[in-house]
Amino acid sequence: MVDASESARRGPYAKTASRRAEIIASATAIFSTHGYQGGSLRQIARQLDLGLTTVMHHFPTKVALLAAVLDQEDSSDPDAEERSRRDGFIPMVIGIVERNLRRQELVRMFSIISAEATHPGHEAHAWLVNRYAAVTASYLDLIAYDRAAGRITTDRDPELLAGIVVSGWEGIQIRWLADGTDPVEAMRTLLVDLLRPA
Repeated sequence: MVDASESARRGPYAKTASRRAEIIASATAIFSTHGYQGGSLRQIARQLDLGLTTVMHHFPTKVALLAAVLDQEDSSDPDAEERSRRDGFIPMVIGIVERNLRRQELVRMFSIISAEATHPGHEAHAWLVNRYAAVTASYLDLIAYDRAAGRITTDRDPELLAGIVVSGWEGIQIRWLADGTDPVEAMRTLLVDLLRPA
């Protein structure tokens, strides 16, 4: 049984989490429709019938809100690692690339913030560095798993391969956004050449 003091502590936290979720959902819709440059914190506040200061209490800048939107999009596919272990790393990655074809504006926003956040003084720099580290570590494990399972035959260092997959994927996405080059075929070619499936 939860005592009254614990319940009181949870109340404001639950409200804060709920409000953040509402703001992120609104931002996702607005950024997806109008793009990162076309959407604004004021627009998001208006859509939710909130004051701008309320939105900025949770997300002081538009970049901070965009990072939260992108983090949520990443976490919206929690079974990716499980699918990789079951079906293989290459099919899992290709599945995400195909999914991203339906999320073009979100991919564009990620590309914009990634380029801007490479500067060490940028407010999203730490977010970007941490994201690269987490994704690379995950891919390293999954590539090593596939090699141990005999699915891929490469003898190259899994950490190096994981980094190349992440970097290559981002370059392929930018080319797709710029001129429509098929990202699925390009990514499949990269993965097959790098990992040499059995």
